[in-house]
Amino acid sequence: MKTRMVLFCAAAMAFAVVGSSPLLAADATTKVLAENDKVQVVDNVAPPGAVSPITSRLGLVAYYVTGGMSERTYADGTKEVVERKTGETFIVTEKRPYSLKNVGKTTIHVVTVRLK
Repeated sequence: MKTRMVLFCAAAMAFAVVGSSPLLAADATTKVLAENDKVQVVDNVAPPGAVSPITSRLGLVAYYVTGGMSERTYADGTKEVVERKTGETFIVTEKRPYSLKNVGKTTIHVVTVRLK
């Protein structure tokens, strides 16, 4: 399993270089970079103020091409601010679904890998 996770992270980083591009729009964008019956790799770009919908992100692997400050909002209304650094990779362990809002001054660019 560890070898598979390393391969998924490596794939995400490789796709990040290919898929990165600056955006002028104020909304978050997502683009599927690669997908098969076992895994999905998605490029996510969120300018300041952009919000993503509430969804479960448990087990998602995230590589931050460009980090920033995000505010998580859970279904019960509780909020927390999370800072991610450029180049950081982590596995989401939060079980509760949440939405994300870019509360920083810079665009956040993250490539995510999800096992199906």
